[in-house]
Amino acid sequence: MKLSRSLDLDVARAALRADGRGRLVGLLDSGALRQLTAAIGDVSKWLLVTRLAEKHLNLDAAAMRDLPPVQRAEFDARVAEAARAGFQYLYETYPLYDKAHAGILETEAPVLAKLFAFLNSEPFLDTMRDVLDAPQITFADGQLTCYRGGHFLTRHDDGVAGKNRVAAFVLGLTSGWQGDWGGQLQFYDPDGNVEAAFVPRMNSLALFKVPQPHAVSMVANYVTTPRLAITGWLRSGEDPGIDM
Repeated sequence: MKLSRSLDLDVARAALRADGRGRLVGLLDSGALRQLTAAIGDVSKWLLVTRLAEKHLNLDAAAMRDLPPVQRAEFDARVAEAARAGFQYLYETYPLYDKAHAGILETEAPVLAKLFAFLNSEPFLDTMRDVLDAPQITFADGQLTCYRGGHFLTRHDDGVAGKNRVAAFVLGLTSGWQGDWGGQLQFYDPDGNVEAAFVPRMNSLALFKVPQPHAVSMVANYVTTPRLAITGWLRSGEDPGIDM
């Protein structure tokens, strides 16, 4: 995996200094991007994640898609009820960080293992330290995410005690996404208004400093294209291993 030679770091750096968020357009070189997008099609062990009874749940995504309609409607109703009450999410994930630390990522998905190693390589981390003015960054975690119709992530700020999150990143891996399809990374002002939003773009790395209120708007139910991305955090201190 390699960074593109045409990255405009100055634009991203200026935006991050001004607003705490910015984008690096065309992050990966063309060869790495082709490898990565091809490998995603081979991922089969997706998890559907959500919160019920204030607890995080990892569910077999394929099994959940095959639930009888009545049972799936009951599940969706419980997810919606929790969303009305507080922080909630519903999307599919392939946890790169956990699988890498468990020693199974290389076997299950060798190209994604290369990507995870790249995210923790000095060329990538040095670039992140530079554009974020954050020399304290020492490692990255990450997951492959898939938002289908009805998937969402409600407002939160990523500030979790003990995680040492310096900044968050989202590498878009979907072509042709339309703004009215939902799935936008939205940022909020103190009054709860959306003051900025990033529409998913292929090979574009969204970066924002933590903490910062944000959400992923619900993907419209008529959308058949999944919103794919590598999502994670740039963190300081010692890498603790599996802790997500």
